[in-house]
Amino acid sequence: MHAEVLPTAPGRVRPLRMLLSAYAVSQFGNWLFRTGVVYFAYNQSHGSAALLTTAIALVYLPVLVGSRILAPLADRWDTRRTLIGLDVLRALSLCILLATTLAGGTITTGATITAMAVLSLLTPLFTASQTAYLRQTLPTDGMPAALAAVSRIDWIMFILGTASAPLMLQISNLPTLITLDIVTFVVSALLLVRLPPAPVHPAGAGSPDDATTGTGRARLATSSRWLLAAVFALNAGAGVINLYPNVVARNYLGGGATWLSVINLANGVGAVIGATLAGRVSRSHGLRPGILAAVAVAVSLVGMTFVTTAWIAVLASSTMLLAGQVFAVVFQARILADEPVERAGRASGLFTLGTFAGVTVSVLLFLGLTAVGPPHRSFTVLLLLGAGTALISALIGQVASRRFGTGVPVTTAVPARPEPAPAGSDAEAEAEPRAGLVRAAGRTFATGVTVVSTVKSLVPHAATVNSFVTVSLDPALVSICVDRTARLHTFLEADSPLGITILSAAQRNTAVHFADRNRALGQAQFDGHAWRQGKETGAPLLEEGHAWLECRVERLITAGDHSIVLARVLSFAIAEPDDGHGPLVFAGGRFRSLPDHRSEPGGTT
Repeated sequence: MHAEVLPTAPGRVRPLRMLLSAYAVSQFGNWLFRTGVVYFAYNQSHGSAALLTTAIALVYLPVLVGSRILAPLADRWDTRRTLIGLDVLRALSLCILLATTLAGGTITTGATITAMAVLSLLTPLFTASQTAYLRQTLPTDGMPAALAAVSRIDWIMFILGTASAPLMLQISNLPTLITLDIVTFVVSALLLVRLPPAPVHPAGAGSPDDATTGTGRARLATSSRWLLAAVFALNAGAGVINLYPNVVARNYLGGGATWLSVINLANGVGAVIGATLAGRVSRSHGLRPGILAAVAVAVSLVGMTFVTTAWIAVLASSTMLLAGQVFAVVFQARILADEPVERAGRASGLFTLGTFAGVTVSVLLFLGLTAVGPPHRSFTVLLLLGAGTALISALIGQVASRRFGTGVPVTTAVPARPEPAPAGSDAEAEAEPRAGLVRAAGRTFATGVTVVSTVKSLVPHAATVNSFVTVSLDPALVSICVDRTARLHTFLEADSPLGITILSAAQRNTAVHFADRNRALGQAQFDGHAWRQGKETGAPLLEEGHAWLECRVERLITAGDHSIVLARVLSFAIAEPDDGHGPLVFAGGRFRSLPDHRSEPGGTT
């Protein structure tokens, strides 16, 4: 098995620029419309905190629904066509609202919020499709930089959109903002038409027949579930930032639209800096920058309690968003790295779900606290509660880092003068032949053959693996390499039991069986293959093997499209020397046996 670091060739850069350009155009209109609607509703109600909170909650609830139900569709549908279709659908939704107004109706607060709710429902599928396209197109170690670029564009457009909307409402009207938003969606769709389709990954690899829930849906990796819990906790504390600019500008600084634009501008600049910083630190430092960012968010939330001191309020909120972007990029990149490519859309949707579920909790807390106590004291209590929740997020991240590793990618030395990659569509055309050459080169290296087994939630699983090596004698460590789209990968995490049967020359059929993707799963896959339960781990060990090891997984290290599974050896046994079977060997694409197949004397430790 081999891990290859692919260069970012011009053929890959061009689609990325096209995708990000389309995203920038649509996000400008999106932020302009969203900010204009919220500010319009807030002013129509004469600064009603209840209406502001209700409006934001009604916008976020569709995002929650879309994240859970619609986002996984990105893994089933063509991502490019989905992105184009969503831009067209969003433009049509706003056309209906605008047509009603031009026909003689009036734009009401309810109608605009409903339109924004429709856009919010579609947002998770758009985000998931965009993320899935990036995951299908880029190598794993290229995702942090790509996510940082997306975040940076989002916040640059946030600066332009949110700073412009309140000022435009003073010199124009809401229908003008709606028209401009329609135009941005149309332009975005036209740019996406020129986007090449994402590479097609093998069907069935790592699909729902891996480790599944009762509904048949593949489970997320345990590391992903921990990180999603941290994402929820952080946003439950930091979600108040969605209310903070409006509340502080109107109720404490007395500047209305002017102070709202100033706070939004400062927040956007902080977020852009944070996204830029995240793209540089996450690749080389793993989860650590995200954990430190969660602590910085907590400190910033304490600073945000000084709502009557303008410069402290503005600085604290912008610093909070800076740290929040570092956290988001680092944790999302790790979640996407821990999940197979064909589940990128679902992983993106759950990340969005965790984010907006946390924000919704924060908004509902604001509504509840302001209803029972003085506004200023209630707002301060909310901010301090948020700081505590952010610290809990940092703690969860730290525990996850210790259990599953920081996720620092394995680096590969790059030649001083790399061969230039072909430009245009030829880069994609050469990717498969290059992979074939690497695979062919690997076949020239003779290896033993193992069946690696494990058990998770009482469900056993095994697979044929020939990328098995000893790593260390003291402590006793071994490693295997597992394709990130393989069923076996979904069963493995830190401390997973591992049974390794080194196959004998008489077990060629066994090797073929456990390499067959269409074999039965669970206990049924062992039918016709005698096995016993390991004494140390409970993992299955096949009878008639040449040798056996029982291990516990120490950590999984991402290496291109594979994971290096480092395991601690707990016990080892070798077959009796007079059983007549030497080890099975794989070389030149064929199973072979050694001429002198008698094993050396050995025993059990």
